[in-house]
Amino acid sequence: MCYADTTANGDGTATAYCYCGWSENCDTMEIAEQAAERHQNRQDDQD
Repeated sequence: MCYADTTANGDGTATAYCYCGWSENCDTMEIAEQAAERHQNRQDDQD
């Protein structure tokens, strides 16, 4: 199972990432949090 997280970037954007190597750059923290949640849920469905 993956555990995705987010981080704020200095330019106002945010990044969603996971220890498995997945990452997604997003325009806002809200979008990054949604992307992280989708990633985690997708991984749960595949297990």
